[in-house]
Amino acid sequence: MSIYKAIKQILFFINYKFHSIIHKISTIELDNLYITIKIEHFKFLYNKLKNKFSFVKNRIVKYYNIKKMKRSSFEKGDKVYLFCKNIIIKQPNDKLNFKKFGLFIII
Repeated sequence: MSIYKAIKQILFFINYKFHSIIHKISTIELDNLYITIKIEHFKFLYNKLKNKFSFVKNRIVKYYNIKKMKRSSFEKGDKVYLFCKNIIIKQPNDKLNFKKFGLFIII
């Protein structure tokens, strides 16, 4: 439900205590050469920016899709390193720990 239907008043009249009269006057005449040149220039700039933004959008989509693609799973016979990130070892200092545990072959 809009405010106009609820209070039966236009917000402009409530604020300024008079009804505004709006006249639609065309300020752009197509006979004016300067205006037509400006319009063509703005159309050119719009198309140029649209092409640049679409290029950037496509580039973002490309790199996003590369990051989100499913990687190929490991297969039999592949060699992998085991990182000690989530493995608890009794050595008190992590600096002296091994970061990777040797090459393991997937069975």
